[in-house]
Amino acid sequence: METLLVEAFGPLAVALILYVAISGARRFIHQVRNRLSPEQLQAARDSYRNRLVHPRAEEVEQGIGALLPQRLLTLYDDHQTILTEQIEIRRPDTGPADAAARKDLAGPKLSAEWIEAFLPLDLESQKYTVDLGVFGCGKGFCFATDGAGNFYWTSLGETRQPDAPVFFVCHDPHGNEQVAASLDEFFSWPRTSHAPEAETTA
Repeated sequence: METLLVEAFGPLAVALILYVAISGARRFIHQVRNRLSPEQLQAARDSYRNRLVHPRAEEVEQGIGALLPQRLLTLYDDHQTILTEQIEIRRPDTGPADAAARKDLAGPKLSAEWIEAFLPLDLESQKYTVDLGVFGCGKGFCFATDGAGNFYWTSLGETRQPDAPVFFVCHDPHGNEQVAASLDEFFSWPRTSHAPEAETTA
């Protein structure tokens, strides 16, 4: 019986092992061939930063079918801020009751927000974010990422509003929460960049 099993499944096992080995080798070769050189990585980074300082607000508004808040437009005029990476934004404490409420909601995370990088103000950047409609959020623009597939966004309106609330949409756990009552409030909080050669700002 054992001999029969070896004869029946032996060649199949060998074929499976060969398939896995060949697939792994092909995947490795593909990764090596497609690995970007330092020059290519720098060119990609420069291109991304160029998009950050050349916002395309009209393109976004036409594509989404609503108007961006004025405060978001002025954010993209502040090149020093939008080019900064790895920003920790500290929510100011308003007292023990506020701290307890935050802890009850989602633990210590709510006392600080993390922006890994800002997203260019164009439609291309939104292809790699989330579908806000799935969360029932309406029309909005994701302006920053935490680097873990979650995004900070603000709503758009039929008329241009001076400001708008800031929300954080998260895939794990799946949800959306308001972070600040306005962009102005959000960016008035103390923040520190943890990127190399960065300094603390208020």
